Amino acid sequence: MACTGSGVQIPSAPQTNMNLKYIREIFIQTKDLIGSQSVIAIVSLFQVSYVVNKLGVESYGAIALLVALPNIIFRSIHSSNSDVILLSLKKGKNIATESLFLNFVLGIFSFTICVFVLLNPLNPSFSISQVTSLNVLPVTIVFYLLTKTFQTFSETTKGILIYKNKMKKFSFLESSSIVLRFVSMVFFLENNPTIQSYLFANISYFFYIGVLSLYLINKEYTINKFSIVEFKEFVISIRKSFNKIRLNQIISLIPQHFEIIILSIVSDFESVGIYQFAKRLVEPINYVIYSFTPWIQNKLKNNFEAFDVQSFIKQILLPISIFILLIYIFFGKTIIEIIGSKLFLNSYVPMIILSVGFLFYLLTFWIRQFLLLRNLIQFHSYGRIIYSVAFLSFTFLLVDQYNEIGISLSLTIAIFLQKSFEYLIYRKKLKS
Repeated sequence: MACTGSGVQIPSAPQTNMNLKYIREIFIQTKDLIGSQSVIAIVSLFQVSYVVNKLGVESYGAIALLVALPNIIFRSIHSSNSDVILLSLKKGKNIATESLFLNFVLGIFSFTICVFVLLNPLNPSFSISQVTSLNVLPVTIVFYLLTKTFQTFSETTKGILIYKNKMKKFSFLESSSIVLRFVSMVFFLENNPTIQSYLFANISYFFYIGVLSLYLINKEYTINKFSIVEFKEFVISIRKSFNKIRLNQIISLIPQHFEIIILSIVSDFESVGIYQFAKRLVEPINYVIYSFTPWIQNKLKNNFEAFDVQSFIKQILLPISIFILLIYIFFGKTIIEIIGSKLFLNSYVPMIILSVGFLFYLLTFWIRQFLLLRNLIQFHSYGRIIYSVAFLSFTFLLVDQYNEIGISLSLTIAIFLQKSFEYLIYRKKLKS
């Protein structure tokens, strides 16, 4: 509407049309990713609700601890290898076979470490089952870890699909595997609601995502005959980027998974369950990030100037963040009771605290993609060091007295410090 009193025309309608046009263009380009991540978010919440109601707060906390340990090891060794593959593909070579073999080797290496950490064959009296009194057969844990190596194949697939802008196939890989995991959860837990059944459901998920990853790769690239010479050349060519991304992942593991271990030491499985439930409720924020990350990486792989950061923040990320925060504040307790039960109402405060940190990450997550594709990912690693040091420092100050609230505060403060540092680097190295 124009302002006529001063004689000055304010072109608000054209500006609004431009805003709507921009939002529509972004939606069209990311609709497959948004659709798949929406499915994942909804199914994941249903899964959390189903599992906590079947197993209860304490068993849910025990599961969180059991799963955290192998996640730390696997993520430190193979997570985000899709970024390495994406950078390699920019050189124009078919590296699918070599990448798959590398992921297989890393998966077996991770499996071996996990077996010794969780089952301790040299001294079984100090295995995870003995220490935590978890009623899980060792053979189930071995099978769980072995099939988890199949999941490593997805890193090659994701890198290839992002590079070739195959967002529909990328979306199908992620969403279909999550749906299958939920169906498996219902099948196994309905018949036998135990932690062992929970692991069986994840075994099905790992196997499926590995097989589907191999199928999708074969559709996009010819899987050539393996050559040790070409594999060595591939390893040498990715050494620098691989080392940077591995360092980046290892540093980030302290806040992402060690918080469960720390909380289990100073408190009990019930507090772990309350915290883990709160964290699960704010995970839909991560799915918004996952919706845009492959699209941004594809946009930036050749032309940095084609991406308008300011418009993306103001017209897309900021409205989404405000909307999500208001939902958590005003409807959080209702959501907790619907998805969990009144036993989980203590999750409300940790959920609000975590949502603030996760939303700040949402507003700034794009910085990592700029740093990655400009070969400046080491600055993201420096940010992760700040993140980890801040998390540990505030955890030691807060967690003993405030338990799950204290660890939520520690994580949120750490996120603010990390992303503020990265923004300063972006302004200095890329914006100027």
